Amino acid sequence: MGDPGLRVLVVATRSPFPPGGGGSMALHGLVQALRAAGVAVQVVAPQPPGQTARESPYPQRLVDTAPRSWMRVVPNLASGTPLAVARYRLSELASALAAEMTNFAPDVVHLEQLHLAWLLSRLAERVPVVLRQQNVESLLLARFGGLFPTPLRFLFNLESRRIRRYERWACESATLVAAISEPDAASFRALAPRARVEVLPAAIAFDDSPSQTLRGSPPFLCIGSFDWLPNRDGARWLVREVWPKLRLLAPRGVLHIAGPGSSTLGPAGDPSIERHGRVQTAASLYDPHAVVLIPLRAGSGVRMRLLEAWAAGVPAVASPIAGEGLVTGNGDGALVACTAQEFAAAAAHLAEDPDLRRQVVESGRAKVADHDCARVATCARHLYLQAIEAHPA
Repeated sequence: MGDPGLRVLVVATRSPFPPGGGGSMALHGLVQALRAAGVAVQVVAPQPPGQTARESPYPQRLVDTAPRSWMRVVPNLASGTPLAVARYRLSELASALAAEMTNFAPDVVHLEQLHLAWLLSRLAERVPVVLRQQNVESLLLARFGGLFPTPLRFLFNLESRRIRRYERWACESATLVAAISEPDAASFRALAPRARVEVLPAAIAFDDSPSQTLRGSPPFLCIGSFDWLPNRDGARWLVREVWPKLRLLAPRGVLHIAGPGSSTLGPAGDPSIERHGRVQTAASLYDPHAVVLIPLRAGSGVRMRLLEAWAAGVPAVASPIAGEGLVTGNGDGALVACTAQEFAAAAAHLAEDPDLRRQVVESGRAKVADHDCARVATCARHLYLQAIEAHPA
């Protein structure tokens, strides 16, 4: 059971409702679960000017501002602040936070993502702060840079080193760091030995409404926020390298791509590729006859789309990075494939082997129990209370 007296102020880089990308999905599931457990939660997040807010199932204070453009933060290269953090150094957000510190009077502040760690200097002496790390940002950037030629790789590695220094400071300045997986927690403990690091799994609030029947025999499904560069890179690799090989193995199959940015992926007019664009609910696409494809080539943290596939009972093929922190071996929740040929062969194998599909689905369903919202809320409440006890004030 939750503690009705516990008050948590969540500061996010964007509103978690309606959930879109993996990050907002994870936060949305957590906030809903905390409220169901009796915890008082208030969310503060920026919202682009002119954007209409939808009625939220939990209290939100949306600040009429947007992240600064990349061009505006380039001068920060001369400082110690990473560019990704500088984009969210917003005076309007700081003012709204100060107001909620008075109005809401939280027992603990939950900062969602490293991008908001600049607020630590304003909060750390006043209130316990839990820094939620959905990724090891320095690792993500280094991996993504490795996909580019030398000049760009140098720039990515340079920024990765800057973020790594900032991550160390942020982890050691927060009262407690909540990593999303054990591998991420191990990375943070090695990076910042003085930090208090615990694991808070991602919460999956899956809509179990009936799915539509997708075209293709079988349908292959790739869902993501393709306006996020690592997801877009993986989808491009899927379309250009994997799909031609998979079509030879499953000639009646259709590739379905859905999510923000998906309308520009793949050649226009190709009947074997159906682009759904932004969808109101991803759950409606998880056709039980489908095979989910998660072709991430650079990333960190936990892939929410794999958790969705587990909850929906649809088998998946994932790259090693996409399965990191969730899949411990090939077939343990997903088939794992590295090269384009291996990825295509694994997808075709899942499509035609019902026993293998059943095995992968059953192992995924057993794993997704660890991400049950009520269980994650209990874990989060325990971490908040730890932070309150550890805070010197």
